[in-house]
Amino acid sequence: MNGRQARGWGITAHERTNTTTKKAANSIVGKLTAGILATAAVAATCLAAPAAQAASVLVVGDSLEVGSGPYLRHLLPGVTVDAEKGRTSSEGVRVLASRLDPSVEVIVFPLGTNDSPSNAGGLAANLAAVRQMAGDRCVVVATISRPPAGGVSVGAINRVVEQFAGRPAAQVADWRTVVASIPSLLVGDRVHATGDGYSVRATLLAEAVQGCLLGGASVGASGIPAPRDPNAGPPEAEGEPALVLSLDPLAALARAAFRPIAGAFLAARTAATKAGPEPVLGGP
Repeated sequence: MNGRQARGWGITAHERTNTTTKKAANSIVGKLTAGILATAAVAATCLAAPAAQAASVLVVGDSLEVGSGPYLRHLLPGVTVDAEKGRTSSEGVRVLASRLDPSVEVIVFPLGTNDSPSNAGGLAANLAAVRQMAGDRCVVVATISRPPAGGVSVGAINRVVEQFAGRPAAQVADWRTVVASIPSLLVGDRVHATGDGYSVRATLLAEAVQGCLLGGASVGASGIPAPRDPNAGPPEAEGEPALVLSLDPLAALARAAFRPIAGAFLAARTAATKAGPEPVLGGP
């Protein structure tokens, strides 16, 4: 390329368009790649956090814990997981009352997804009942992520969860923020998770348990190693896509975050080269 061509002189309109498109594509890919590398660096730093110590933990959950339960059993040896599809927080209170015994040190009560978003007061009352039963035990809750029901979002429900978590002897697993940042952790209904998503959710809950055992000390975003047993994957739910096992929550986050970048790279490359589409990395 001579000096005139480098400045855009002496080239055809078609060549100028291709050059501009390629520059834009490179810029997009560069920015997206930088973003994922920064995210991965932060997550890798968080892996230095210590693993949760063994404790007597009782989990009362819904279908999200049906999925994350196998991972939790590896992360928290000896944990008891009582999970059932469609369980509301009021049903969870009754289950907790029947399952709680003096040996339990930490209660995990990540319910609320199946509650009515227009009845945040009901969740608040149920969490108050949990607090009363828990006594001085630490209680772990989770923020809620689901589409609006009847036009009502889960904003009020999440405020109740956050207020509860702001009190002594409580920890929160911020599921809503994680899946909002990486939507590919969820399946099409935007409620249930993929295999990677259940691994990440279990890690968040286990870290919150660790926070309880450390007396409220905070832990990193990926401080608990994921299960190593390839048979520990969540069961495939009827009518939902097959779940992919994740043996490492950091890898799960990286894969989920990289997929849209791979797609953007492909789109940018296709636009620059006018070539036909290629299979997306990690796609079926």
